[in-house]
Amino acid sequence: MSRKSHMMNRRCAAFFGAALTAAGCLVIPAAPALAQGTLTTLASFNDGNGADIRAGLTLVNSTLYGSANYGGVNDEGTLFSVPVSGGSISDLATFNGTNGANPRGNLVVTGSSLYGTAFSGGAYGDGTVFSVPLGGGAVSTLASFNSTNGSQAYTGPILSGGKLYGVTYAGGASSDGTVFSVPATGGTVTDLASFHGTDGKNPYASPTLFGNTLYGTTYNGGANGDGEVFSLPIAGGTVSVLASFNGTNGTGPLSSLLLVGNNFYGTTYKGGADGDGTVFSISLNGGTITTLASFNGTNGANPYASLVVSGNTLYGTTEYGGSSNEGTVFSLPIIGGTVTTLASFDGTNGSYPIASLTLSGNTLYGTTYSGGTDNDGTVYALTTPEPAAGPALAILLAWGLFSLRRYRKS
Repeated sequence: MSRKSHMMNRRCAAFFGAALTAAGCLVIPAAPALAQGTLTTLASFNDGNGADIRAGLTLVNSTLYGSANYGGVNDEGTLFSVPVSGGSISDLATFNGTNGANPRGNLVVTGSSLYGTAFSGGAYGDGTVFSVPLGGGAVSTLASFNSTNGSQAYTGPILSGGKLYGVTYAGGASSDGTVFSVPATGGTVTDLASFHGTDGKNPYASPTLFGNTLYGTTYNGGANGDGEVFSLPIAGGTVSVLASFNGTNGTGPLSSLLLVGNNFYGTTYKGGADGDGTVFSISLNGGTITTLASFNGTNGANPYASLVVSGNTLYGTTEYGGSSNEGTVFSLPIIGGTVTTLASFDGTNGSYPIASLTLSGNTLYGTTYSGGTDNDGTVYALTTPEPAAGPALAILLAWGLFSLRRYRKS
């Protein structure tokens, strides 16, 4: 190596703090850690406009829509909207038992209507499927559950081909829960499948549709009684068990499955290395459950909600854990690794987030079922700016390699 090349390598290493290779000066930047975001409380509930918010938010243009488990005129729950920038909560609809009670799931929107499920109420007290105009108004009961066709729909439906698909935690042939469909225009509840314990028990989260197949999780049942991942033809039929949880790889999944590429991603409420829950992945075709991370209380505990993804990063919430043990928002590389706590709740800014996040740009929106001004829950936003170090290092690397080539030619 010439004296000039040797000196250039020394200068490059000193400037970049990087490794040297025989080929020249190679900068190897470490993957930047995502900085903690800024948590903003957009609105607080006060019982009159809703309380105990267990559902995630649906973003339409510049407005967030959601449901409250309690509160409102009859204390049977409400549907609400909030500007994405924060402000006053608008009461879109109030439940009264007859038209349903205690909506706990996310809303789905199509055209000018919102669709959802109520945990109880309706003709038989086992819950309903409903619709409401996007701008608010009367609740239309599309169908009532009657225990035989299902009972206790904790989460909202999904919409495909003019039908609403969802799950009930109880009811059905063995009272272990069902997968159902209902025409979006209303009508008869179709029991697509009933669970019997060995093929799963107590499905909690909304199913995920891929092709002509519904995929989901059950909180209990399966080979070890710790819950499972299942699939079912959209037309109904036999439930296929894709994998069972066993405690070590997680226990009690309450989240929907997030499909990225050929893998599903989700969370379990308990189990894992410290018993505080896990983030997992599993192939679309089933097989081995891979534990991507375990929670330990400090980095969060008991993840309830489904995950969202941006780039190569998963985002979610935990009901407990964090600095005040009132829940966290976290991120995790999609390949697994270290859980990063983006924010901890402390009561003032909300407590106990169990709802899935809604991602728009670099902002996450969510709800807490307690905390806030009146301790009835909050709507919050969390901004997670892109790390500035990545682009800067890329520019420096390009400049360094360009300069190196110039020196070697000289």
